[in-house]
Amino acid sequence: MRVGVRSLLSKTFSGKRGSTAERAERAYADKNYADAALLYRELAEQGNADGQLQLAQMYERGEGVLQSFVEATRWYGEAARHGSVAAQARLGEILLTGLAAPRTASASALARMESKEPDDSLLARMFPQGLAVRQDTAQAAQWNRAAAEAGDAGAQARIGYQCAVGLGVERDLSAALRWFNASAQQNHVSGQLGLGMLHSGSFGGAIDNPRAIEAFEHAAAQGNATAKHCLAQLLLHGRDVTPEPTRARALLEEAAEAGQPAAMFQLGEVYRLGQGTDPDPTLAETWLRRAVARGHVKALLALVRLFDEAVEPDFNTAAVLCRDAAELGDAEAQYWLGQRYLAGRGVPRDATEAARWTTKAAEQGFTAAYERLGALYAQGFGLPQDFQAAADWFNRAAVEGDTRALYHLGTLKMRGLGQARDVAAALQGYRDASDKGSGAASLELGIIHATGRDVPQDYAEAARWYTRAGVQGVHEGLYNLAFLHLQGLGVRKNVRRALELLEQAADAGSVNAAMALHEQFTSSPYVVENPAFAMRWLQRAAELGSSPAACRLAELLDSGNPHAPPKERVAALLVDNASRGDATAQATLALWYLEGKHGAKDFRKAFRWFYRAASAGNAFAQAWLGDAYATGQGIKADLAEAAVWYERAAQQGHGGATRVLTQMGVAGGEQPEQMERLFQLWLSGAESGDPTAQRVVGDFYRRGVGVQSSAVQAEYWLGSAAEAGDATAMVLLAGMILEAQQRPERFPEAVRLLRKAAALGNPDAEYNLGVCLRRGFGVMPDSPQAEHYYRSAAARGNESAQLALGDLIAERAGSDAEWRDAIHWYRMAADGGNAAARARLDEIAASQLPAAVKNLQETVTAA
Repeated sequence: MRVGVRSLLSKTFSGKRGSTAERAERAYADKNYADAALLYRELAEQGNADGQLQLAQMYERGEGVLQSFVEATRWYGEAARHGSVAAQARLGEILLTGLAAPRTASASALARMESKEPDDSLLARMFPQGLAVRQDTAQAAQWNRAAAEAGDAGAQARIGYQCAVGLGVERDLSAALRWFNASAQQNHVSGQLGLGMLHSGSFGGAIDNPRAIEAFEHAAAQGNATAKHCLAQLLLHGRDVTPEPTRARALLEEAAEAGQPAAMFQLGEVYRLGQGTDPDPTLAETWLRRAVARGHVKALLALVRLFDEAVEPDFNTAAVLCRDAAELGDAEAQYWLGQRYLAGRGVPRDATEAARWTTKAAEQGFTAAYERLGALYAQGFGLPQDFQAAADWFNRAAVEGDTRALYHLGTLKMRGLGQARDVAAALQGYRDASDKGSGAASLELGIIHATGRDVPQDYAEAARWYTRAGVQGVHEGLYNLAFLHLQGLGVRKNVRRALELLEQAADAGSVNAAMALHEQFTSSPYVVENPAFAMRWLQRAAELGSSPAACRLAELLDSGNPHAPPKERVAALLVDNASRGDATAQATLALWYLEGKHGAKDFRKAFRWFYRAASAGNAFAQAWLGDAYATGQGIKADLAEAAVWYERAAQQGHGGATRVLTQMGVAGGEQPEQMERLFQLWLSGAESGDPTAQRVVGDFYRRGVGVQSSAVQAEYWLGSAAEAGDATAMVLLAGMILEAQQRPERFPEAVRLLRKAAALGNPDAEYNLGVCLRRGFGVMPDSPQAEHYYRSAAARGNESAQLALGDLIAERAGSDAEWRDAIHWYRMAADGGNAAARARLDEIAASQLPAAVKNLQETVTAA
């Protein structure tokens, strides 16, 4: 606070003192600050309050002395103790916030002064108390109160603020009101602003918005930007206030143009949300970025929402902004960044990063992070699984009123996780959570009573809880309640009511309910089939984000279903699901472009979608890329790249890709390391239940390829494939049994397997069954039956069966027709490359058989 030197000194100094004061005044007026400072120091050291005040001001401004806030504060203190109201007010103002080192101090000087190392330098001797003034709110209150009681309006506003927030004094809203009123009555803008904030509830206590508006109006009339911002807030959102969005926007623009960051932020929000005006993303971004440039961190979060919620969202930019706010220490931003890492929204999915940022937010007291952090500990997701830590965070969240945390605590007790299992306490926890609005807890109670898990089964009680869950906004409750009505469990059977509940759930966003309606109108014992209705609900499921529903619509459209939506609508749904990262939708869309379904072929788009689907883990797309690179289909052939994609598909159990890799390995000379890797790929598919993979693994064990030979493992895997209906596995297993001739008691088992495979049309099975019937392996010899199976297999091109059939017929041949038949089958086998059949034909040519028979051979050959 500056005091006029001439006016002050002329009224107070007289005699010899006046002479010193007058010389000091003249020196100061002539800007001869060094002389003025010496004269004021002389007066100050004599105990003159006004001289002390003037010297303090000169130290604060660095006029005629080395600028020193510490020395200024010391002399303000001396003047204040001698009764100077102006000094008391300024001292209270300084001590309330403290003063950093003067700007005139260099960075190196500050570093040396702040160092804890001993320093006997000239700098340390010149400023033994340092360069900054520390905050002292208790002392500030003492001097602000003294100046306030003497009528200083600024001090009245400051002590009012200290009383309002309990800063250096006991919190006392009545005293705050008295002091703010006193300051405001002197037309002091800080008093008016404080009074408005007090009445608007900014400090707690009763809210009186009309009085707040009156106070803010006075401060705003004096041009105070903060008052304009506060007034605008009340005109937009104030309780018991008639909204005036147009005037509010004008006030915010004035405050923002005056450099008020909070007003810039709020103005950006007005344009982002369309508060009293049409939404304007461009203006919203402009004002929010201006607020950010002035350090308003919450404006960064508003920008995050702006980019997230745009017509064409930009999740990457939103994530960058969210990280900026998080790294600045904003707890809300840290929480939301953690959520982005959980969902993979604009950043890669990363459980560790999600846990790190959620922990930071929770440790700063951001209550929404408590429940999330507890859930991460409970799941062991991004953090070591720790049910006790989970319970601790859930309890902290529950204290803050988080109903989800209450639900989770009930689940920990119900399952005995990190504590002894306590069903009664868990049920009570669920009820408490439900009473406080947790639909998840209500749903869980419904499921518990419907299944009879830990309580007697009671469908009526289940229906009551499902109903409550539905009312609390959990559409799964309506979904489950619908099926109770369909079956008449605990409620009266009522199909119409069931369908109404499913429609309510679907309208609330339940994909399951939409799919259930599709299924009910497609095939149900309760509802008459209605293809049009079924299609409508399938489309609704796709619109709600169900990729399987969108892909099913594509299948129905491809098959020419008359009720399928237009191709444009199906394409839009596919693109929507594909753009959100669903690999199945991406692969389906790729096929449309590849095959020109419902539009022109476009290999480049097809390849792009296949690549995205493959990168997202779709095995079909990975195998397609393998084929494309292997054959050079539309792109440059690259066998190494093909192998990479085949292997990714094979690792997911894609049989076709694994077969191609096996063929590539065999063609490459069956290198042991490569075949071992291929065996592991096949084994992965076998363990997941793929019969083809089980058969190949069994064959690898049988032949000792890629793994050590093991008859036991070979039989196990071949048996698994055979049980699943794999005919080739049946033949291989039967062959193993027949080859183990030391155990003929198992031959009937081999015959049963061969009969089963033969019934499936397998020619190898037919041939081997013929051998068993011919030789009596595991069955009574039966040549006619053997010939039946030989002939069936031979007709399917089996060379061994052709040879065996020729031998069987030749053994009994007694007519030209029989010899013609035998020679025919020998010839078929020989043409297929069978050396034994060629030898048989040579033997016939060199034999002592009648010339007529030899002529038959020539006739068959010519034919």
